[in-house]
Amino acid sequence: VERGVPVAHAKVIHGGTQVEEFATSPAPAPPEAPLRLLYMGRLEPIKGVHTAVQAMQQLGSRAPVTLDILGGGAAEYVAELQGAVTQGSLQERVRFIGGVPRAQVPSVLAEHDVLLFPSEWEEPFARSVLEAMAAGLVVIGTTTGGTGEILREGETGLTFAAGDAERLAAQISRVVDDPALRERLREAGRRTVRRHYTL
Repeated sequence: VERGVPVAHAKVIHGGTQVEEFATSPAPAPPEAPLRLLYMGRLEPIKGVHTAVQAMQQLGSRAPVTLDILGGGAAEYVAELQGAVTQGSLQERVRFIGGVPRAQVPSVLAEHDVLLFPSEWEEPFARSVLEAMAAGLVVIGTTTGGTGEILREGETGLTFAAGDAERLAAQISRVVDDPALRERLREAGRRTVRRHYTL
């Protein structure tokens, strides 16, 4: 608004990413291999990593999935997450792999099938979601803040409410059980980023 009059030419310009860095699709896993989930980001309560761990607890051994947690954070929270993994007997299925240099992120993404984005705070516009979609991963996440502008239920990914581990577990199960859905979301996410979110 300029002097009380709406500015008709105003336009939102979203942040983009270097799509060409993430052009390779996830490396194919053997048919019997578990679905490879990834969390990538800071390990802080507002990022909701505990919800991802709780979802893995709910899935138990009935779902063929693994979760790699990439990143570092406050020692107390990391210890809490590690304790939950131990308590849930998830050591064989959940790994903490620490931080990696930025240059290694594309290769890390290429080793996974699904990005979990469980953030509980009002994310401005998460670059990790763009990068994962560009790399051909299915994104299952919350739509807090600006994330909902790219992550749309059943169109470009799957969604769940912040803190809802039960719904997250259900969405993971959908991806496990429905390869056609997985492929459709993978292609829709990649196509959306290439059309609208390049630099």
